[in-house]
Amino acid sequence: MALIAVAEKAQDIAAGFNKFLDPLPEYSTEITALISECYAISSVLRELNNAKEDPQYLYEFGDISPDVLIARQSLDYTFHDVRQLFGGLGRPTYISNRTAYLEVWREIGDHFYQESHCSLVRRLENNRLYLQEITRILTEGRPLDEYSYHDLKERSMALLEKQESRLEATFNNLSLGDTGLSFIALTTNARQKDADNNGCSRQPAKIV
Repeated sequence: MALIAVAEKAQDIAAGFNKFLDPLPEYSTEITALISECYAISSVLRELNNAKEDPQYLYEFGDISPDVLIARQSLDYTFHDVRQLFGGLGRPTYISNRTAYLEVWREIGDHFYQESHCSLVRRLENNRLYLQEITRILTEGRPLDEYSYHDLKERSMALLEKQESRLEATFNNLSLGDTGLSFIALTTNARQKDADNNGCSRQPAKIV
């Protein structure tokens, strides 16, 4: 998937979270943080795409393409999950608009914490920082912080491994005829690795 397509997804996710502000004013700070990270990710993806298309960086881009692939694939999995969870707003069982948004808000927090013991906003922040380091390597020849770059890369690789494992497990179960399983359903069976692999601390499930 092209970088611009992922950037557009980030903006769509930001627009989706914007709809949570009115029904859940008590979470406005957390929701606004998520919106800001989504737009920031969209911005850095567009910056990276512009650099990629600049002839002066033609050969250098080949050196960072593995990093770009890791960051892009992980983000795409994350945005897919968020969009799937947004779909819960259409359930006919909720007694009010606020109840629907509150339940989905909690489901989003639980999903991402169960997958990696990491809040969604922390995950997006790590994605953004990793992309910024990649962009700097392309345009400046080195990351802003060598240690930070390698640390973010390791976290991103560990997260992508979990995401791909969950997707593979979902497909395996579907192939056995359990068509009731969704892409999200096997989150609770994700590997419970040390939270430090993703730069997160152990804490109650929440979105930010």
